[in-house]
Amino acid sequence: MATYKNAHLFYNSDSGQSKKGRQLEPIRVHFEQHSIPVKITKFPVPGEDIKTIVDQISVEDTDLFIAAGGDGTISLIGNKLIGTDIPLAILPLGTGNLLAQELKIPLNLEKALSLITTDQSKTILMDTMKLEDRSCLLNVSVGVTPKVMKKTPAKEKQRYGVFAYIVHFVQQFLGLKLNRYFVEYDGKNITFRASEVLITNGQSMGVENLKWSDKITINDGRLDLFIIRATNFMDVIRLVFSIFQKKSEQNNMMKYIQFSDYCRIETQTPIPTQADGDTIGETPVEIRIKPKSLKGIFGENYNH
Repeated sequence: MATYKNAHLFYNSDSGQSKKGRQLEPIRVHFEQHSIPVKITKFPVPGEDIKTIVDQISVEDTDLFIAAGGDGTISLIGNKLIGTDIPLAILPLGTGNLLAQELKIPLNLEKALSLITTDQSKTILMDTMKLEDRSCLLNVSVGVTPKVMKKTPAKEKQRYGVFAYIVHFVQQFLGLKLNRYFVEYDGKNITFRASEVLITNGQSMGVENLKWSDKITINDGRLDLFIIRATNFMDVIRLVFSIFQKKSEQNNMMKYIQFSDYCRIETQTPIPTQADGDTIGETPVEIRIKPKSLKGIFGENYNH
């Protein structure tokens, strides 16, 4: 049996695959069957901000935090644990579930639960990213993706899953113009036009067998910057095809840079920004790496 004595579960009933809260009871029963006491915090709560609820939670006398939701929920809970020795467990109930895919955590709820309570449960120390007023775990992007996330209603995500994003993604590329970016990283400066700039700490693109790069590792003390110049949907198709063939570095629509300290992104006009699946405002944005700052449970197929 797992050795956890006091767990705290955070359950987001608005997450894409939460089935409007119906997943909560089997989760509670699972931990009860494994004799692990679990305190449950369910949100959203009418009239209360989710971040405020999480900020008020104490980490004392708790040896496991469980985030049941999408990447935004997981990031919010992970923020609470950065710099502590308390592990983060993930129950992927979101639309994209990028971090769960990165750590090879099963998307099946029963299997994800078993991963937490098994004797062979293992943890890894992950790098995280520090922004001005928050941290994030997996990615920050500026450009098309934040616009898509902002325009995709929660009801569509719950009903159609990742396909809800795809519809709005295609719409964003109709008549798209490249924006001018000014980027500083590790003391170097570059200027360019692009449709999107992505900083990621993971390989996963959210679709099986599609990876940004095999060079990316979640705990290598580096972050990975991608400059994307696609201007229409056919450009996106060609880019995805080159990534699938592992020839993206030969594609002039994308440039790949690694950095180990910081990156600041400015634009000629303010552009929407997202972090771990949540829109967080507009440019400028500065990201600093925090090496091996968060302990997380990973899946049995994760190669670290």
